[in-house]
Amino acid sequence: MSTEQQVQQSLADLPTWLLILVALAGLTGEMWRADAAGMAVGVLIKRVLLRFGASAMFGIATVLFATAWGSSLSAAAALGSVVACLGADVASGLYARWLAKKAGVCELPARND
Repeated sequence: MSTEQQVQQSLADLPTWLLILVALAGLTGEMWRADAAGMAVGVLIKRVLLRFGASAMFGIATVLFATAWGSSLSAAAALGSVVACLGADVASGLYARWLAKKAGVCELPARND
C-alpha cells in the first residue's frame, strides 16, 4: 500500500467527534472571558467566531498533519488540542491588538535606529 493510500485510509478512519472536539477547543474559554468582561452581544459573537475559526483551522490542520506523518490517533488529537488552544489565543491577541491600534489606544514601542 502506498503512502498516499495509507494517509487516505487514516483520514477516513478519523472520527468525526475528534474533529468537532478539536474545533471547539477554544470556544468555552473565550465565552467565559467575554462574559466576565461584560461585553456586548455583537462583540461577543465576533470574538467567539474568530476564536472558533482559529481554533478549528489550527487544530484540525495539526491533527491532519500529524496523522499524515504517521502519528497515532491519540497523539494527533492531543497535539491538535494544544495547537488549537494556542492558535485561538494568538488570533484573539492579534485581534485585540488590532482593535486597540484602530482605536488609538495602543502605543507601539519606539524604534532605536
